[in-house]
This record gives sequence, C-alpha cells and structure tokens, in this order.
Amino acid sequence: MKFGICASFEDINRIEKMGFDYIECSLASLAACTEEEFKAIQEMVSESTIKPRRFNLLLPKTLSLVGPGAAEPGEIREYLVKAFTRMKTLGGEVVVFGSGKCRNVPEGISFQECYRDLVRATKLIGRVAGYYGITVAIEPLNCGETNMINSVVEGAMLQADADMASVQLLADYFHMEREGEPVSAVVKAGKLAHTHIAVGEGRRYPLEETEELKSFFAALHKTGYDGCMSIEGKTENMDQDGPAALYLLRKLDNEAGEK
Repeated sequence: MKFGICASFEDINRIEKMGFDYIECSLASLAACTEEEFKAIQEMVSESTIKPRRFNLLLPKTLSLVGPGAAEPGEIREYLVKAFTRMKTLGGEVVVFGSGKCRNVPEGISFQECYRDLVRATKLIGRVAGYYGITVAIEPLNCGETNMINSVVEGAMLQADADMASVQLLADYFHMEREGEPVSAVVKAGKLAHTHIAVGEGRRYPLEETEELKSFFAALHKTGYDGCMSIEGKTENMDQDGPAALYLLRKLDNEAGEK
C-alpha cells in the first residue's frame, strides 16, 4: 500500500521528507484559489518528488446537493469543470466525496426524495469526473457529520445506484469506529478506491498498534486492496507523529500481507 497525509499544499516538502508517498489536499480550497495562488501551488508541486495524487473535500459547503435548496446541475457542473481541471493539472487521480453538509437531509424533508437527489448528483459528478479520467470515492461519514450515507455498506449502495466506473467507494477507519460498523463491512462491500485512517475520540494520528487496527488491515488485505491510505487526523507535532504513524502503518500492512 501507499501512504499519505491529508494536509495543505504548503506542507508538501515536510511530508516528502517524512517518507510518505503522496499528499492529499482539499479540492474545494484548490478550486477557490485565484490564478496567482494556483500558479504558486503548481510551482510547489513541481519542486516536490511526491504529488497530490488524492484530494478530499470534493465540494464547498455552500453547494447543496439535496432538498429544496439544492444547486442547479449547471452550477455543479461549472464548479466541477474548474476543480477537476486544476486537480488533473497537479496529477490528481482520486477525489473523496465526503462533503457531509452538502448531502445533509434538511429537517422536514423526505429522506427518500433527498436520496434520489443524491443519486442524480452523484451521477452528474461521476460523468464529469469520468471525462477527466478521475475517480470519485464515496466517503461514508459518521452521523455527527451528516445524516445520509453513514456506513460503508450504505456507501456501497449509493455506488451501486450510481452504477458508473468513475464512482467508487472509500472506507474510513475513524468513521467506521464512530458508527460501530464492523471491519467485516469492508469485505462485504468489496472493491475500494481509497482509504482514510485516524483513531480515537480526538481523531488522532495512529501511533499505537491495536487489535482493531490489525483487524482493519486484515480486512483490507482480504479484499485484495493494495491502494492508498491517507492519515486524516489531528496532531500537535506532525514532524514527530508523522514518521511514527508511517512506520506503524507500513508495519501493519506488511504483517497483514504475510498472513
């Protein structure tokens, strides 16, 4: 497996020196940059041996996909064209479709209708992403962040309803843990396009080997997953905790692969 950290472009050199394989950055932030700011990011990336192969935060919080306040398809498409053009220029391959606020079902609105809205929006996103050769990875989020698609199994159902090669699935250990979803759900869901990792109540960098983490890696290996895993967590000392987390993740991956 390849390992990276969710961080800002300004951290790319620090993350490179730690030995990570890539950096994962915010697509919404990239799309909001001025042309001058984007050129500066291009320069930073060109000077690094690692690239932003993965992106998160597909959509800005203001771009709702469901309910009466949902954005028009043309507005969504316009945003995606700009965002995906920049992402592709930087070498991005997979973008994470978390954006919990954008898919939140408003109070008093039919869940079923909002789910149909979400399927339509996901298909639109998938069509535009497919044009650019980009894969969209649906990210199930815990119920504290959104009220729709809260488990890997539900994410797999949305993926099936979208039914597009460009729309795949992500498993996030932190969200699975918060929702009490067993790691066996990863095996049940099957093929994954990407994974995220963080642990504990504070959504921290993984620094200690636990049976639960071992089980997560074992489940991933059972599906044949050998893609990327990004640390999406908090630390007060990235320079210290980054290399320690990377050592642990590679150890867990190697040990799971030997079984």
